[in-house]
Amino acid sequence: MKQILKYLSIAVFVLLPVVLSAQTQKVEPIPLQQALELAPQEGKKILVDVFANWCPYCQRMHSEIYPSEAVQNAISDYFLWVRIDVESDAKVNYHGEEMTEAEFASALENQNVPTAYFLNSEGAILGKQPGFLKQDLFVNLLKFVGSDAYLDQSFQDYAGEK
Repeated sequence: MKQILKYLSIAVFVLLPVVLSAQTQKVEPIPLQQALELAPQEGKKILVDVFANWCPYCQRMHSEIYPSEAVQNAISDYFLWVRIDVESDAKVNYHGEEMTEAEFASALENQNVPTAYFLNSEGAILGKQPGFLKQDLFVNLLKFVGSDAYLDQSFQDYAGEK
C-alpha cells in the first residue's frame, strides 16, 4: 500500500504541471504580415495592440492584463495578436506596403496609447478601443468582437448577458 501511495504522489507531482500548463497556452504576439497571412487560414481576426514603451498604462496592460489566463484564452480562441510600437522604426508589411510601426500606427489614425484595434481576417478595421482596460472588460470585449456578437447587438447588451 505504501508503495502505491508513493507512486501516486510521484505521478501527481510529475503530471500536475503538465496538466496545468495544457489548460492555458501562452499566446505571443506575431508580426503583422504573418498575422495577415494566417488569419484567413485559421479563421481568426487580428488584435493589434498599439502601445508606447514610455506609457504606464501600456506597461500595465502588458504586465497585468495580457498575461492573465482569461485574456490569453480569449485571444487564443478568436485572434492573432500583433503589437505595434507608435515610436518604432521596425518595418512592418501591410498587404505588400512596407512601412515602420510608427507609420502604421499613423495609418490607423491612432491618437491614444494603449489602443486595441480589431481587424477582420483580411486586415480591415472592425473597431478600436483606446485606453487601459480592466481584465473582465477586456475579456468581454475580446469575446464580443471575436464571436461576431457585435454584428447583432450592442456591447452593453452583450456584457449585460454575461
